[in-house]
This record gives sequence, structure tokens and C-alpha cells, in this order.
Amino acid sequence: MISFFPRNRLPSIPSTLVCLLSCLLISVSSVPGAHSPVNPARQPQPKRVVVPKLKGKITIDGNLDERVWRRAAVLKPFVLNDGSGAEREATEVRLWYDDGALYIGWICTDRDIQATLTERDSKFWEEEVAEFFITAGGLDRYFEVQWNPLGGVFDAIITNELDSRGVSKKFTGDWNFMAKGMKSAVQVKGTVANSSDLDKYWRVEVKLPFADLNQATPKGGEVWRANFYRFNRGKDQAVELLSWSPTLLPSFHQPSRFGHIQFGR
Repeated sequence: MISFFPRNRLPSIPSTLVCLLSCLLISVSSVPGAHSPVNPARQPQPKRVVVPKLKGKITIDGNLDERVWRRAAVLKPFVLNDGSGAEREATEVRLWYDDGALYIGWICTDRDIQATLTERDSKFWEEEVAEFFITAGGLDRYFEVQWNPLGGVFDAIITNELDSRGVSKKFTGDWNFMAKGMKSAVQVKGTVANSSDLDKYWRVEVKLPFADLNQATPKGGEVWRANFYRFNRGKDQAVELLSWSPTLLPSFHQPSRFGHIQFGR
């Protein structure tokens, strides 16, 4: 907040400086939306992808080397979640489904892989992590699943209170939820939590049964809402909050900005 004083209190300030400050105030106050609340409806549309229904036998080992992965939908590039720029290191998600589950493959280029936590439901976002949010229903309740470079898993059900614009007011998580049927595995090319060498990437391979999401197999053409995020860190580098479909709002927990995933036939 900038305060104004009577002119007789400012005799020592040059008139040119007063003019400069006045112009600055006018320019700031004239910025569109500077004093108005963010309206998601006025932002660019969230991303959309068609997820193919495929058949293929795979081993959940983090390699993503089976032929079926070559036919998966590819989600890239990721960008800074506030929309301010491109990612520092490439992130790619591959996505497909069959009658029983959704399959997710993460490929995270990373020159300095940072992780120490392994216990389930740890605060993995304080290090490096890949995150997946998804709902088949209302935007005020969704599943959150995370995987880190050491194979750690976080899973919760999020209840999010949204205002009339669809912006999150507050959210809470039920950490007692567990995706019991989910299988995941990680492969790392590098050494985790060692900044003295140069790493290459970490990958995650996931089989997430629809039953873990309390859903039947989606029908062809059905659309759910989901988003993919990544916390990317490195020694002496700024933390990157990356997303496939940027929320353009503070926090990843902005379900009105989740992407649209349409299940193929």
C-alpha cells in the first residue's frame, strides 16, 4: 500500500520524482485485472487428450520398453504452472488404458535427481516428485497420487472447497486412502541425492486399476478431468513447479484448470 502526504510535507522531493511516482501509480492501476479477482473462465482452455484403449502385456519395472507404450498418448511439453515459461528439463507422460486399468509412464529428464524420502505418504513435494490428480465426477473431490525417484508413493483423496469462479478456497486430504491395487516401479539413470555427478533421467511406470478410483471401466468417449505435475529441483537452481495443463493460479490444487482426458473407443 502506498500512502499520500500533503504537498507541504514533501518540499525536499524534486518535482521530477513526484511526476515519476505519479506515472508509475497510474500505470499500475490501469493494468487490466490488477484489482480484480482471477477468473478461470477468462484463461486459455485447459489441455485435452484422447487416451487410446490398447491391449498389451507389460511388466511393471519402470523400463517402458514394451511395444504398447509406443502407441500410448504422449503428453508434452510441460511448462511452469504459472504460465511464465518453459520447463528447464524435459518431462513426458505416456498414457493408455485397457478394461481394467489406466497406465501411466513418466520420463523425467534430470541432471540432478533429488530425493531422500521413501515412506508412503511422505511429503515428497518437498523434494522431487511426479504427481497425478484425477476425477471422474465433480471437481470438488479427486484422487491425488505421487511417485518419487526412490519409488516412494503418496495417495490421498482431496476435498476442495471452490468459490463461485471455481478457484480453490481451501482443500483437505484423506491420507488414509490407499490405492491397494496400484503397481508402480521406478528406473533411475544416475545417482539420487548426489549433486557431485551428472544424472540423466528417472522414469516411473504405473498400473492404476479403475477399481482404486472407485470407478468402472470408462466407456469410449467418456471424459474425465485430470492433470499431471512435477516438482523439479537441482543444486543452486530455482524450484520448478511444472504442469501439463497449467493452472495459471497459485497451487496445483485448482481443479477447474485440470485437463480433459477423453477415453478412446
